[in-house]
Amino acid sequence: MNLRVKNKLVLGLTGSMLSGKSTALNFFAQNGAAVLSADEIVHELYRVPEVQQQLSAWFGSFQPARVAAAVFNNKAARRKLEGYLHPLVLKAAAKRIQQSENNFFVFEVPLLFESGWDKLTDLNILILGDKRTLSARLQERGVSLAEYNRRIAAQLPEDEKARRADIVLANCGSKTDLNLKIKRLIRAITFIYGVK
Repeated sequence: MNLRVKNKLVLGLTGSMLSGKSTALNFFAQNGAAVLSADEIVHELYRVPEVQQQLSAWFGSFQPARVAAAVFNNKAARRKLEGYLHPLVLKAAAKRIQQSENNFFVFEVPLLFESGWDKLTDLNILILGDKRTLSARLQERGVSLAEYNRRIAAQLPEDEKARRADIVLANCGSKTDLNLKIKRLIRAITFIYGVK
């Protein structure tokens, strides 16, 4: 399966937890890009009866919080879940891209590089969050530093993500600053690639 479609430009968007991925995705949408979120597609899949049955059989529940609790400290269970859900998410995203009249997409995928989906998009963008404001953002979200570190440990290090990314956006200012960076990036990309 491939997310690349003739006459369409598909950007992968990723970043660590609390880096500003969702904010960036919203700014891409406000500035004319069609957007997709892997997390939103997963939430939709959790409402599909066949998916609910499979998850209940494996993990005793299809409730997202219970499934997450069952897989986060169990690598084999997490691989099983990802092996089941990732192809479904990819299929849904590819279908939406192919059927859309839009020709410029941004697909937000938290595990873009870890899943290998960076090879399925035209360009990949990494959002780097500001380390100086991490503790405030953790408090704002009600996430402990231990939980944050546990989740980050399950991902590639940021320096490896930056090495693999085509574009790295530092999210170390205000939301207005991030929006301006995204506007300029869209202008450049659409000019270079000839998409509207």
